[in-house]
Amino acid sequence: MSEAKRIDAQNLVNFAAALFEVRGMIPAHARTLAEVIVWADLRGVSSHGVNRLSMYLRTIRDGDLDPKAVPQIVDKAGALFVVEGNRCPGPVAMKLAMQEATARAGMVGVGLGIVRATTHTGAIGHYAHLAAEQGYVGLVFNSGPPNMAYHGSKVKSLATSPLAIGVPASNGPLLLDMATSTIANGRLQQAIRLGQQIPEGCALTKEGEPTTDPSQADILLPLGGPKGSGISFMFEAITGVLAANPLLASMIGPSGQVQHRHNAMVIVINIAALRPLDDFKRDMDELSRVVKALPRLDPEVEISLPGERSAKQFAERSSKGIPLPPKVWTNLLELAEQNGVAPPAPR
Repeated sequence: MSEAKRIDAQNLVNFAAALFEVRGMIPAHARTLAEVIVWADLRGVSSHGVNRLSMYLRTIRDGDLDPKAVPQIVDKAGALFVVEGNRCPGPVAMKLAMQEATARAGMVGVGLGIVRATTHTGAIGHYAHLAAEQGYVGLVFNSGPPNMAYHGSKVKSLATSPLAIGVPASNGPLLLDMATSTIANGRLQQAIRLGQQIPEGCALTKEGEPTTDPSQADILLPLGGPKGSGISFMFEAITGVLAANPLLASMIGPSGQVQHRHNAMVIVINIAALRPLDDFKRDMDELSRVVKALPRLDPEVEISLPGERSAKQFAERSSKGIPLPPKVWTNLLELAEQNGVAPPAPR
């Protein structure tokens, strides 16, 4: 078996940005999208990394993503605003929303924005992490096309709507980033590419039968049954429905026309407006120490805090390069040839 190729992050960013520019994307937007994709790979979240490049190019080809679209901020009231995505690259709209929410939180203590009519937003933990790096609390909720069953059903009826929460601490942000499905759709696609089985209770076939074969898995199952499906349902309510841009009802209704559309909500809280930031970090450090010192079920397995393992991966991969499995590397070479772009050079 071929070994993984290690590629420096900046090389991957340059390569991905070049691909998007060839497809007509605004250069600054192409770089933003590429940086968010590679950030996921740096943190070991390869389900949302460069193996998604083909998906993004396909959404451009199919007309779901407008490579020249520019998002716009619509002011509402005080802390509230809407970002009109206009089918722009999801990370472009999301970073604009986080910047605006952070600015408003700095002025009035909190900023809340809804991002509507955008496309795939990438790893949403990136945006919550941005807020936490600046000393704020960041919360992000997302909803999109149906790919998960509502609890008790055997058809696609909900998105795997993820949520992310980032908080600052002395050694860097702590970050929770999770889907409302038992496994994220990106991890399912990764299992298909790598030929790995998925655990029981994660997915159904098109016919609604349980399966552990990722190539037969078509419908994901909600995390915790009614809990996961209830959270996803409410995320559609507070993103799409609240923004007057509902997605799921039309897609799972009689018309059944599924488009690659996403909505999101971002919330940024100014910690310093409630208490001194250094005191907050001190208490977070103490909480972290207490939790990591808890008696372990397995003495050999360290207790990890939210985002801790990903932060370690980030440090290692920033230094040593990002390892790409043979199938992913082959795909990048194919994309390079198809689009007339020089492939990234392995270390």
